[in-house]
Amino acid sequence: MLLDFVLPAHDRKLIPEGRLSGPMPWVIAIMLFLTLLVAAGGLTLAEAARQGGQDLARQVTVQIIESDPAQRAAQRAAVTRALRKLDSIAEVKPVPDAQVRALLEPWLGTGVIDADVPVPALVDVRFASVPTAETITRLQSTLRSVAPNIRVDSHSSWMAPFFELMRALLWLAAAVFLLLLVATSAVVILAVRSTLNTHRETIEIMHMMGGTDVQAARLFQRRVALDALLGGAVGFIVAAVVIVTVGDRFAAVEPGLLSGAHFPYYGWAILALIPLAVMALAMLMARMTVISALKRIL
Repeated sequence: MLLDFVLPAHDRKLIPEGRLSGPMPWVIAIMLFLTLLVAAGGLTLAEAARQGGQDLARQVTVQIIESDPAQRAAQRAAVTRALRKLDSIAEVKPVPDAQVRALLEPWLGTGVIDADVPVPALVDVRFASVPTAETITRLQSTLRSVAPNIRVDSHSSWMAPFFELMRALLWLAAAVFLLLLVATSAVVILAVRSTLNTHRETIEIMHMMGGTDVQAARLFQRRVALDALLGGAVGFIVAAVVIVTVGDRFAAVEPGLLSGAHFPYYGWAILALIPLAVMALAMLMARMTVISALKRIL
């Protein structure tokens, strides 16, 4: 059996088990620590993209372009009343002029803003469900009867480059995750080959006494499994501390894009499965390496 830990005590002594005394568990711990951090980052990005995409897809901003301040204020009030009558809209929030000017100051400068430059009146709108392009077009046509110079902008349209970046980062995280698994497998193969060369005489004696390649492979599987299990436990604990600490820092950020990025609760179950999967992968690589090597040297 691949996951066979039940070996007689005298068989276990043939291949001594390091129990964190050798380099193998610590190398696996480091590799798993990096793997878990990459996986956590990918899960966080995926959750942020999912929640942020759903939220932004339901939001639009209504711009009322009018040079006269009195008419602009009156049109904003009329547009707000018209929007609140629509059943498809869940929330309507007029943006104060002071807040609009504060948003424009970094681009236009304080001096220009103070010079009574006309700025558009804004109304933030949140739909009950994700609107289609036709819905937004009809909304703009309806509101033009109240405010002729009006424009409706979907948040998802101008946030598209950001979500394209998020998708690219997700693919990058997946690639790094796979590369780390490949590197871990390579480390296991090199360690097994080194141990096999060290205990070659013991394996030859086992064969002379009627032992099989599978029995020899089980000895290495058990050692690799224990090293991977101990190293995985260390890597998981350290990674969990880092994830919780960084998550607290994100929670302290002011409202914005980063504050919405948090590690999902279901992610802990996925992270807990990764060390077990790595242990199974390490055992499989050890079995294949030993059997393949013994066929050549014996």
